[in-house]
Amino acid sequence: MATQPITVSAQGNDKFVGTWSFEKTDVEGHTYRMNLQVSSPERSTLYPALLSISYAQFTGVYQLLLVKKNNNQLAIGRQKFPVTEVPFSIGAYTVPFNGTLDLRSNSLNVNRMPANRYGFPVPALSMYEETNKMAVLRISEFLRNEPISLQKINNDAWRSAEAGRMLYSYSAPDYMGLVDSFYVTSKIGSIRFSENTQKTDDDTVSVMLNQRMIVDGIDIDRNTSTQQVSLDTGMNILVFFADNYGRVPPNTGRLSMTFGAKTFDLDFTSRENRSAGFIVAKIYLLQEKQKAPAEITARKTIEERVEQRITKLIDSIRVNSQEVTLAIWDDAVEDGDSISLQINNEIFLPGIAVKKKPQFINVKLYPGDNKIVFIADNLGAIPPNTSILEIIDGKKRRSYMINTDLRQNSAIKISYDLVLDN
Repeated sequence: MATQPITVSAQGNDKFVGTWSFEKTDVEGHTYRMNLQVSSPERSTLYPALLSISYAQFTGVYQLLLVKKNNNQLAIGRQKFPVTEVPFSIGAYTVPFNGTLDLRSNSLNVNRMPANRYGFPVPALSMYEETNKMAVLRISEFLRNEPISLQKINNDAWRSAEAGRMLYSYSAPDYMGLVDSFYVTSKIGSIRFSENTQKTDDDTVSVMLNQRMIVDGIDIDRNTSTQQVSLDTGMNILVFFADNYGRVPPNTGRLSMTFGAKTFDLDFTSRENRSAGFIVAKIYLLQEKQKAPAEITARKTIEERVEQRITKLIDSIRVNSQEVTLAIWDDAVEDGDSISLQINNEIFLPGIAVKKKPQFINVKLYPGDNKIVFIADNLGAIPPNTSILEIIDGKKRRSYMINTDLRQNSAIKISYDLVLDN
């Protein structure tokens, strides 16, 4: 018995969040089933999702990222990370399931960006057992060409720790279209488009910044002028969309961004973004505080030591609090050790004497990845430079032995997750 769809409402809950389903039975009596569970979004923009596909003997479950393009469209991420595939893997056959999910009445309709080639080798049919070859062909055709209209089954958000991990490049199971975060101190910046190929093929792109489309459907061959953009304090979500594949697939657009002395590129010709429908960048605007000459000198010294020495990552941890406390002390002989700290390449704490009595430093974390580097100022009377570090996260505590010298720094990554929209 078919499941009854529910009415999609623009009021209250996010209209994309919930479970969507599609079924179709072919002439041989085999049923294609697709199930899409959409999580609550981050900033009403990034939607982690779980996609299930089944046909005949095959079942596949995949994680993917969806991005809101407008009030009635979600762009489909190119990468479908396989959670499970039995009894065989379909590899890059998932790539043509692309484009957008268009909301119409009570359904999400797949609106693909078709292409003859996508730049990824698909598994050769000869690799599969004879009993599976027909299913592989049918699934491939289904994902590439089948008109799919997903009906909403319920409004229950996909709730999983995996959904939160997909929102950060360092914790996602694979590259999901989200690049490493950028940190800048200039509020005003500029963006510029270019075609990263010798051919002119009518590629069209759009750019959305903090849910506002600042560039909508331009032909990058005819729009190479620089445009000014303004960031909000804290986290900004910028999305570079490929609206089509042009006359020669895939899209080869490149977006160059400049904020002060920092320049970043988002490029659809890079291997990880080839045939993608979007690239997402989280840009954090940090407050630039006026520094006294002594502070400038200390910052320069710390930066040079970080650059010149090897930095060894001790651990990567996830915390629940936006602010943690670092306790640093010497649990052996107090021998004159001194260390400096670099936090997110923004805060520089020079010349911290390591003593028997703990010193406490409160650190406010940014959403996402935070990196704290410990740099030896000296070796003390008894090399190497050693200290005990305790990270206090509410009632949770983690302790580490920090060993640094004049050739090697130590670092810890601390991840703080944003709470998703309700």
